[in-house]
Amino acid sequence: MPKKKPKKTLRAFRKFLVRRRPRAAAVLKAEKKPKDGKKKAKTKAKSKVKARRAQEPAHPTVPTAPRIVPVLGSPLQKTLRAASFASRKHMGQKRADGQTPYFSHVARVAFILSHVFECRDEELIAAAFLHDTLEDTATDYDELEEHFGENVADIVVLLTKNNMLPKRLREREYELRLIAAPERVKVAKMADIYDNLSDRVTSVKILKTTATAEKLLTAFRPLLSSPEGILAWEKTSRLLEQITAADVRDQA
Repeated sequence: MPKKKPKKTLRAFRKFLVRRRPRAAAVLKAEKKPKDGKKKAKTKAKSKVKARRAQEPAHPTVPTAPRIVPVLGSPLQKTLRAASFASRKHMGQKRADGQTPYFSHVARVAFILSHVFECRDEELIAAAFLHDTLEDTATDYDELEEHFGENVADIVVLLTKNNMLPKRLREREYELRLIAAPERVKVAKMADIYDNLSDRVTSVKILKTTATAEKLLTAFRPLLSSPEGILAWEKTSRLLEQITAADVRDQA
């Protein structure tokens, strides 16, 4: 009995499958092989590229450590490195609200110094970024001195409370040290006060913060003589007055 011919649709489907079969490698290679003219043009283009690259100057080498030290030691670079250093040291720490990264505080203090108090002392701004590293992280004086120099490290020390003392003596010793400190250190502390007042204005900590601010600002005023110091005192005092006046209105 003769075999039945497959239906038309089935024959079409078989042809479709055949066309989808992977062809032999030799056939594919033959099809991809360029014609002589195209091959010569491609070879000529590659030669031009090689010739152009040969004429280009060699890539500069990466600067060695001794050559780059003067660049990294500039005041601006020191400030930028202080910001990175502080962000790493305060990683994982939070402000009193339990949500805000602690680094935001030191960054805001540096911002207040440069933009509110119009300070152009880049070493002082670097110290502002670092001012809580000795007190709140595992950083020591030698590490700060090694990375940022003796001047910055000394400023940070003057802005750091002595945790070896009992709390009551610690606060008093800290106040006396700030009063005796150079004026630039007082300016940095006023930036710290300014930020704490701004950050805690709606917190229960505002009462203690305003009391500390008033005590230090009263002690600082007769000792300030530079335009930066006086400007910092005026702006911090104005903020303190505004917060105190708002508190009085709320109680009335």
